Amino acid sequence: MLKKFLAGFGMLSLLVGPVVAAPADATGPAPAAAEAAPASAAPVKIVAKKSPAAHDEAGIQKTFAKVSEAWSAGSAAGVASFFTEDGSLINPMGMEGKGLAGVKKVIEAELAGPMKGTQQTFDDFSFTWVMSNFALIDCTATVSGMKKADGMDAEPMKVHVYGAIVNRGKGWKARSIRAFAYLQPPSAEAASAVPAPADADLPVLKSDKKDKK
Repeated sequence: MLKKFLAGFGMLSLLVGPVVAAPADATGPAPAAAEAAPASAAPVKIVAKKSPAAHDEAGIQKTFAKVSEAWSAGSAAGVASFFTEDGSLINPMGMEGKGLAGVKKVIEAELAGPMKGTQQTFDDFSFTWVMSNFALIDCTATVSGMKKADGMDAEPMKVHVYGAIVNRGKGWKARSIRAFAYLQPPSAEAASAVPAPADADLPVLKSDKKDKK
C-alpha cells in the first residue's frame, strides 16, 4: 500500500513540477523583440520660404546700379524691367507713367530727347524700412553727357529721387519713383530789381471812385 502511495506521489510530482516552475521561467529574459527599443521617429525638416535679407541695402543699391547700366545702354525696356507690374514713375519734367507700359513710354521719351546718349548714376542713399521686403528710399540721381542747343556739353543734372522699393520674390523692384529737381530761391538782388507798379497801373476800386466824387 505504501509502495503504491509513493509511486502515485512520484507520478504527481512529475505532472505538477513543470506547472509550478512555469512562473519562474516567466521572469527570465524578455524576448528579443521586446528588448529592442522602438526607433525614434526622424525629425521633420521644415524648409522656410526664402525671403530677402532684412535691411538688404546693398541689394537695393545693386539694383540701381543695373538701372544705370540699362540707361547708359539706351534701353528703355531694360530700365522699365526694374519696376513692378503695378509700378509708376514721375520724372523731373512732370511726365507720369503707370504700369510697365506707361513707365516704359516715359523712359523712351527721355532717352529719345535731350537725355539721349547720357549716363545716369545714383548715390547718397537713405533708407526707411517698412518691412524686410519693403523700403522707402531717398537718393541723388546724376545725369551726365547732355548737350546744349549749340552742341556744347551741358553741366551734369542732379535730381532727387524718392521711391518705394519692394521685393516680391523676384528681386528688388520699384513700386513707385518720384524724381524732381529743387528750385533755386530768388536772390535778394533779383527781388529788389522788380519795379513797383505805378499808381496808374493799379486797379480803381469802387471806394476810390466815391472818394473822387
